[in-house]
Amino acid sequence: MNRKFRVPAGMLKPVHRILDAAFGVGVLLVLYFYFWPQPFAGKSPQIALLIVTTTVLILSNFQMVGVYKDWASSDIVSECNRIILGVFFVFATMLMLGYFFKVSSLYSRRVILLWLFIWPAVICSERFLVKKIFFKWLLDNGGSTSVVIAGTGKIGASLADWISDNPWAGMRVEGFFDPEDSHCGGSSFCLGSIDELPKYVKNNNIQLVYLALPMREEPLLNKLLHGLEDSTAQVFFFPDMSLFKHLMGGDVARVAGQTAIVLRSSPFAGVSGVLKRSEDLILGFLILLAIFPVMLLIALGLKLTSKGPVFFKQWRYGLEGEPFQIFKFRTMKVLEDGYDFVPATENDARITRFGSFLRKNSLDELPQFLNVLKGNMSVVGPRPHAVKMNEEYRRLVSGYMLRHISKPGITGLAQINGYKGEVHNDEDMKKRISYDIEYLQNWSVFLDLEIIVKTIFKFAWRQ
Repeated sequence: MNRKFRVPAGMLKPVHRILDAAFGVGVLLVLYFYFWPQPFAGKSPQIALLIVTTTVLILSNFQMVGVYKDWASSDIVSECNRIILGVFFVFATMLMLGYFFKVSSLYSRRVILLWLFIWPAVICSERFLVKKIFFKWLLDNGGSTSVVIAGTGKIGASLADWISDNPWAGMRVEGFFDPEDSHCGGSSFCLGSIDELPKYVKNNNIQLVYLALPMREEPLLNKLLHGLEDSTAQVFFFPDMSLFKHLMGGDVARVAGQTAIVLRSSPFAGVSGVLKRSEDLILGFLILLAIFPVMLLIALGLKLTSKGPVFFKQWRYGLEGEPFQIFKFRTMKVLEDGYDFVPATENDARITRFGSFLRKNSLDELPQFLNVLKGNMSVVGPRPHAVKMNEEYRRLVSGYMLRHISKPGITGLAQINGYKGEVHNDEDMKKRISYDIEYLQNWSVFLDLEIIVKTIFKFAWRQ
């Protein structure tokens, strides 16, 4: 293929480091001059200190949280998650430095808080434009990385489709090599049999080779790797993992000096866990402030309409299957707070009239934001089930206990898709668990925000 030019992959990261710092400092200064011009006017030393400190913190914290790791091939959602986490660390570091050096009074809290929301939105928008528009233009003008795929099955086809749909990856598929014969099932993208792949890669300066082959093809893999040693191509192996239908992770780890493929791991390990906990603390605190008057009215209503406490605690399974006590508004005449209890059903005589209103509108769940701040629940995650229900369904539903590799949530993907409350049959539970697993496999901050918004519009005040 005739390439007009190629942007070296190594250039993109330094360029984005410069742009991220420039956007951060630029947005901050614009906000200052627009919202707080008088106190900041004529204070050149303070402005210089702000610029230098902000630049250093952006470069160091963004590097620390992995914003520039695998930039070209990462998706926008994952990158924005890392950007948000980096912004949080920059903000936290600025607060600590301001407190330690006693200079926080020189700067506007309102401006800093506005910056905290506007700056990451600007950066994520820039990433979207670059990856959706610039890379498409780059691809159309021959500035792409050439890829060949060994294997014509579902995995090979899905790789080609992803590259076609995601131009920001900066890749172009030259064609396929068939492990069976040289016809590739009649595909026009067929370049020959798999034995011809090493020669083609060497003669055509191919940068990437994707091996989409079964794991059992070890002799063929060894043969290909040996043949590709006389080229500079990078080689990626995509084994058929379809038998691992509940795969969570898929990363590569080093354990005891050995390489391991992570088949299952918590999506909230490491940096993602810090981001998830930060999200829970910020959202949990803000939501509690907003709903506090409503909770006071509910507490008053409970006291006026029935005897008994306002709250009750009930045992649930939480992270890693550890039991914890969940907070709820009392909705029944009885107080069943042990491990064994009879789940509520439609028209249950134990439910009070006011309790029925609370349950119907999901208002009995509001005290669980206290669990979020306490740390044994998240705002979004698989809903916690009663201990007795867990013990029953873990034997009936495949993958049931996978939901416990994360903290349980007040709402979740299953709930916004209609699987909440009473379980009528095993199929209801299987569908609920499939949504829980789907959430854990695809978690992002943006997915959490989407679920929260849909929860508000689908469940709040539902009659």
